[in-house]
Amino acid sequence: MAWAAAVILFWVWTLPFTEPTESNVICIFSEDCILPCSFQAASDEVIHWNRNQTSVHAYYHDADRLTQQDHRFKGRTFLFKDLIKKGNASLLLRNCTIQDSGRYHCYTSTKQGNQDKLVNMKVHAPIQSVNITKMGQEVICSSQDIYPAPSVSWATDPPTQSDMLNGSTPTTLDLRGLYLVWSKIMMLGNVSDYTYICSVTSADGMKWTTSMRQQEIYGENGGDMTIPCLAPETFKPHDFTLTWTLTRANKSEVILTFQSLTRQISNQWKSQARVDPDQVLSGNGSLWLQNLRNAHTGTYSCTFSAFQIQHLVHTDVILAPRKDDQGFRIHASTIAAFVLAVLLGFIIFSVIHLRHLWSIRKIQEI
Repeated sequence: MAWAAAVILFWVWTLPFTEPTESNVICIFSEDCILPCSFQAASDEVIHWNRNQTSVHAYYHDADRLTQQDHRFKGRTFLFKDLIKKGNASLLLRNCTIQDSGRYHCYTSTKQGNQDKLVNMKVHAPIQSVNITKMGQEVICSSQDIYPAPSVSWATDPPTQSDMLNGSTPTTLDLRGLYLVWSKIMMLGNVSDYTYICSVTSADGMKWTTSMRQQEIYGENGGDMTIPCLAPETFKPHDFTLTWTLTRANKSEVILTFQSLTRQISNQWKSQARVDPDQVLSGNGSLWLQNLRNAHTGTYSCTFSAFQIQHLVHTDVILAPRKDDQGFRIHASTIAAFVLAVLLGFIIFSVIHLRHLWSIRKIQEI
């Protein structure tokens, strides 16, 4: 028996050594992810998933064995039980976190032998949106819940020297390990001189761009108005949404939305506001308003939005009394002043006349 054991040991040690096959997987933060692992199908399957020498998931004797499982993976790991007999030991990991990133080792064993697979897993949190706003004399660009850390760049239309757009760009990590990026630059010239363009680029090269323009427009009470909104020439998506809102006293309301694919308009202001669908599809989202009143003053925001690109135009609308109303008020005031002067003259004349009559009567009595 000792001789047989020695022969077996010699046979094991003389088997050719092969490096485990290795694969790379990128998973999305907070979503489910599959770590691939396959083996030659046979009976008596044993599956062990490990990371950094800690147990992620174990399976043998036709059942999960999770007593040694690392607490960070409890309730989050699953094998595809109906596929194990077919040689599939892939692991489903639910609700991925940044801390899940690392190198995973898949060990499988059957009556046919053992196999090792390595999976390098990275967790990314892609850019979901980029916001741009004006605060005082600063233009601020921000994005959050990103991993790895992104980069930020600025541009203007018309173009300006790059050294005038070197703003501060701090990045911070939250408790989940996700980045918040916040960049600001000083405004150039007058409020409506430039369109400000902010681009946030992820580590894998995906770029999101948001641009903003600020302007003012004056109108008259009771009159009509067209608020201009032109998308930049770089805005070329076929699938986009146009949204008009009014912000007044820190409260915003949606005026209308337009969907490019269906040409459907949802108009909350009915006949008082409208856009031309054909013009919108060509990049002109200007809003026509009629019968303006003081309640229509405020900031109108036009937003062209699509995947990875957005353009905003903020327009401060200021209303003044109509010229004919002003003329009527001046005319009415003039008449009122004339009537008042005549009335006052009549009163003065009456008082003087009464005093004169009173004096005559006194003299007659004497």
